Amino acid sequence: MSRETKQDRIIRNLLDQATEHLHELKNLDANPNTKELDVERWAQSFIRNCLGYSASAGYSIRAQETKGKMRPDLIVLFNDKPIFVVEVKKMGFDLNKSDFRCGKVQLNEYLNLIGNVRWGMLTNGTEWKLYDFSLPEYGGIEIAAFDLKSEGDVLDVSKKAVEEQAYEFFDFHENSFTTTSWPELSKEAMAFSPESLAKAILSTDVVRYIAKYVRGEHEFKANHEILTDRLYWLLEQGLNDAIKGWNDTKAAEIQKFVKAQKRASRKTKRSRKSSVSTEPAIATSDVTSPDTVLGEENKTAS
Repeated sequence: MSRETKQDRIIRNLLDQATEHLHELKNLDANPNTKELDVERWAQSFIRNCLGYSASAGYSIRAQETKGKMRPDLIVLFNDKPIFVVEVKKMGFDLNKSDFRCGKVQLNEYLNLIGNVRWGMLTNGTEWKLYDFSLPEYGGIEIAAFDLKSEGDVLDVSKKAVEEQAYEFFDFHENSFTTTSWPELSKEAMAFSPESLAKAILSTDVVRYIAKYVRGEHEFKANHEILTDRLYWLLEQGLNDAIKGWNDTKAAEIQKFVKAQKRASRKTKRSRKSSVSTEPAIATSDVTSPDTVLGEENKTAS
């Protein structure tokens, strides 16, 4: 039997609250008369009881008393210091619209007004997005997201489904904030951004490696400059537009290839780990206080 991790324990303890809140959200979703304020009240309770930002842990959630252009819907505070703001939209609102129309620009304006706050969230109740606004030139980087609805666009409130959803939204949990997971997610988002990956693919070393692969597969020695141009064209077009007759079958073939490469990568990692002797690790605490995180955010912002 595998040992229970801290994440497992936290999720086990919040499952009852998560189940209750998903039932409430399902009722809101089914009611055509549900208003944005109803979603806001539900979101506030979800943040407190399911995401762990409770009064007993030193947090408070401030809702705007009156509607206004420069008033965030919810502000989450630790010891009266704002740590993130939440913009709540009505049920079914499309969070994938342009930055301005989806509410991302609003979040940025709120954070500029408050000052020294790095994080912002967007939600329509079922969908949630977490942004890092510490780099103004990027206008907010999406670092995590989850959707409480299943692939069939339904809210599944079965025990198994709720548990799976809890693991999905754990990146938003207070434990993830206090253990500095958010800055790590931000680094990952930057490293895996389309711009970063495109530059990596078009780098000299990668092009040279691809040329070697092409030579092995097709017995053809590729000109590196021409290969670079073709890779750039493929990135610019995307598979859907670049491959004539692109369909589900061809997509499945590529996905099968990707899965095979992932398996090969995992085997390589395991073989490397088994061949390297490791020394006992020094135990360190995995928890950072919210004050420490806030200090790091202020350093980033300064």
